Order: sequence, then structure tokens, then C-alpha cells
Amino acid sequence: MKSSLKTRLTALAAFAALAALTAVLSACGGSKSTAAAADTTSVVGVGAGAKKVEGTPVKGGTLVYGTDREPTCLDPHNFGDMPQTYVSRQYLDSLVSMQPDGTVVPWLATSWDISKDGLTYTFHLKKGVKFTDGTDFDADAVVANFKQILDPETESSTDLVYLDPIWKGAKAIDKYTVEIDLKRPYSPLLDVLGQAFFGMESPKAMARGIKENCVSPVGTGPFILKDWKKGQQIDLVRNDNYNSPPADANNQGPAYLEGITWRFLPDPSVRWQALKSGEVQAIFSIPPEDFAAAQSDPDIEVQQFTHAGIGHYIVLDDSEPPFNDIKVRQAFNYAANAPAAVESAYQGAYPVATSAVSSGTPFYTSKYANLYPHNLAKAEKLLDEAGWKKGANGVREKDGKPLTVKWIYSTGPGETPPAELTLYQNIQAAAKEAGFDVTLVPQPQAKYLEEANVPADFDAEPTYWNCPTPMCMYIVSSEETYNQLFANMSKIKNPELDQTLLAAAATTDRDKQKTLYAKAQQIIAENAYWVPTYPEQSLLGISKSLKGVWIEPSEGEPVFSDAWLES
Repeated sequence: MKSSLKTRLTALAAFAALAALTAVLSACGGSKSTAAAADTTSVVGVGAGAKKVEGTPVKGGTLVYGTDREPTCLDPHNFGDMPQTYVSRQYLDSLVSMQPDGTVVPWLATSWDISKDGLTYTFHLKKGVKFTDGTDFDADAVVANFKQILDPETESSTDLVYLDPIWKGAKAIDKYTVEIDLKRPYSPLLDVLGQAFFGMESPKAMARGIKENCVSPVGTGPFILKDWKKGQQIDLVRNDNYNSPPADANNQGPAYLEGITWRFLPDPSVRWQALKSGEVQAIFSIPPEDFAAAQSDPDIEVQQFTHAGIGHYIVLDDSEPPFNDIKVRQAFNYAANAPAAVESAYQGAYPVATSAVSSGTPFYTSKYANLYPHNLAKAEKLLDEAGWKKGANGVREKDGKPLTVKWIYSTGPGETPPAELTLYQNIQAAAKEAGFDVTLVPQPQAKYLEEANVPADFDAEPTYWNCPTPMCMYIVSSEETYNQLFANMSKIKNPELDQTLLAAAATTDRDKQKTLYAKAQQIIAENAYWVPTYPEQSLLGISKSLKGVWIEPSEGEPVFSDAWLES
């Protein structure tokens, strides 16, 4: 997520209510030796993957990298926000690695087998790998990682919301073979496990407890976490013994860089000037107002990645007036003029989104895109039909109550940059023309986290879900995740949508998946559950002295294990 973070989620309820459906669908599960290729109309994200780079890599030097947001915890099993995944990719390896075409290749797992019923995954692990504290990476370590992820005391969020509903157990078959058993078939499992949120950590380090592990997690990755100076930077040093890169990495040995200084520069202009001056060699999130200049600067390489998943969108609370009325939700979508709001705020740096999922998501279909082009007349007609009449001041009223929309957003460091606030203000102004009284309510991060999921405490709120599978539609709209923190924030209850997505996850038949995921996109769009704005972006500005950087497609993390600094 972004403005709302992918933050703590309480444990999800058991899937007992859907057990009958699961039993019927389990026969649809099939085997797959690697993840299935992405739909022919889509890939996983746009603009990612290791690239061949001219020149001979140079060993040595410390990269200084400037990013917009500081993690809350450096262990991605705990909490679950995007800044965690960006930095933890540098020191944690995952079982598998996702490629831009949607296929999954070996990483810490050299191969895997899937039972015909889709309920058992057997992973064969890479031998001779050690965590940087000297602990062996083996099947027991993998089991310990999943135990931590699924332990409520870990306060996992992102990991838990993926696994808890489907998880039965994990066990070591022998030293280098681990078996995962599921309650029901879940065809996106390999895609999900490729994310940095599921990076493998040292059992010895995890045993220290959450507090210590948040500050200094230990992995098998190309870099070692040396120090975290809160509010300033994270210092990473090279793992000279690194021998477990993913199959799709260009560099199959230790990193070329001696280290990385991961600096927190939440002010966009400060971050940009740091790159221009040479103070840093790469930055995350090029400011929109400087994007054109970056593209035309011969000394800067721009890498732009469009994330898969649910792009940035405006949550509409479906459980309370006014947005519990479909006509009001549709009217708000027609009135918002979101594409124009995005283009104005982000000055062409970000594309617009008009669909339930990002165009970089497998099984995305454009058939249900742009169902709500700006149309003030339609918005006003729908509001009239819903009983909302314009008052003397232009604000609509019904039963003596004004058509007010409380829109909350976070003022935490890096959470709502100037362009983002402009986007909100643009939609606020457009909706006013139809008679909506939108009040933007800035909140300190702690207050925002407290209110964001309390029923009736907001009407609208910006958020997103980056994920490599269209099943994140289930996370953000299922009755099973109803009112869970930063999951189904719209508080949607739609049994047809739930069953459609469960059926899609239970089959490996790509034609069936395509039909079912398209149907889910249709249901979400026609019900106007939220206002799409733009697909999430990773915008890297890279000095010409830094070579070999690429973006990982499952979550859009910058990868520096292949990178080097020219002398």
C-alpha cells in the first residue's frame, strides 16, 4: 500500500462458510512445475526484470540511495508496508523468483512439485547456503519462517492475509525438502511466495523476539544489515559469501558493491537535488515536476515500473451512507474526473487507471475499464434518483442531511507528497460540481492508523495493494477480510464476487481463470466500489555512474546485487 501502508491485519476468520465451495472446486487444481505464464494480454508489472548491461562490472564502492519513506520495521514478516519490502530485498532471499512474463524460476528452492489436487507443494532446497549469522538454510529453517509468519504474536499483515485462509501446515521431509499443505487449492501460491514479504530469515535471529528482529533481521542475501540510524539511514555491507542468487540474476556471485547507504529523504525536492548534485547515485520516486527533466538528462537513467495488483484508488465506505447506495458511488465516479485529476497532479509522470486492477496484473482485461468517464449530467441524474437534491449552497441534501464525504489521509513522512495532495484536491473540486461536499482531513500517522478502519470514521480514503496476482481483488473486497485493517476497507459484502474469485484461485485452467478474473473485474467496476486513479509506480532516477540496476517484478523492488559503480 501507499498512503495507508500495508499495515497490521488481525488474523482472518476461518473459511468454514466457504468449505463446501472449496470441496467442489478442489478437483480443478492441477500440477505446475513452475508458475504459469501470464495472460497473453498482460505481464506481471511493466518495466521490470534483469537487463543485460554493456561494460565490465567493477568491484568496490558504496552506493548512496535516496528513498522517500522509512520502514517501520526491517523484518517484512512483521507489519507489512512497502518500504520494508524495498530494503529487505537486499538482505533476504525468497524461495522462488518471479520474472516479468509471469513465470517463476528457482531461487532458494531449486525445484518444486505440486500435487494433482493442488493441495501439496514440495520444495527441493538449494544446498550449501548459510544465513549470515552462520545458521544453515534448510527445511527446518523454512518451516520456522512460516511458523513466524503465521504466529499472531508476529503481528504479520501482508503475509498473513495471503496465507492464513489457505494454510494447513509445513513440515520438513528431509534436510533439504519441505512440504507445504493447503486447506484448499490456491493457484497463485508460487507467485505470492516470490515476494520479499516472504523472504527467508535466520531461525536463530527470529528467536531473539520481534523487537530485536525488527531492528536487525538476518538473511542469506547479497547484503548484510549493519546498522539502522532511525530517521537518517540504513547501512548495508556486502555478504562476501553470497552463493544463492535467483536464476534470473545476471550476477551469480557476491555483489559488486561493498555496501549501500539507504538514506531517507522524504522531501521530493531534496531527493531530486541530491541526485542532481551527485550526493546520491540513485533515488526512488522521481518528483513528477522533475520527471520530464530526468528523462531528458543524459546523466540520468530513468527506470519506470508499473506495479501489478490494485492500483492507487479511493476507497468508498460501502457500509454507511452515503456510499452504501450504488447510485451515489456511481455518481461519485462519474463526477470525480479522476483521469484528468491524475494528469494534472502528476504532470504525465504517472499513467491513469480506470479498472479494478492495474493494467500490469495477470488476467487484466480492458473490457471493464473506463466505465465512468467524466459525465456531470449522469452524476447529477443518479444523485437525483437516489433522493439527493441540491441545496441553496450547491451541496446536495437528503432527509435534512448534507451530502458530505469525510476523506482522510496520512501526513506521515513521505506518505502524501505534494502531487498526491493535489490529486485529492482535484477530485474534491470536481465532485463539488455534482453537489458532493468533500472534506479532506489530514491526520498524523498514528491517528490515521487508528481511524482508517473504524466503521463510520471515514467515507473515503486513498490506498493501494501491490501484488503479483489478481487474487488481491479478494483481499480488498472479500467478506472474509471485511473490516480487517487495510484489507477490505470498502467493507464490501458480495457473495457472488467472493465465490468468483475463490473459483479462479482453485483452478489452474488458464481459460477458466481468464473468464473468472474478468467476471470479478466486471462485478467490482459495475458496483463502483472504489475510484481508480493510477497504477502504482516505481520511478527510479539513476546516475550514469551506476550500472546494472533492475526492478524486481513481483513488488517493484530495486535490485542492487547486480549493480556496480564506474570508477
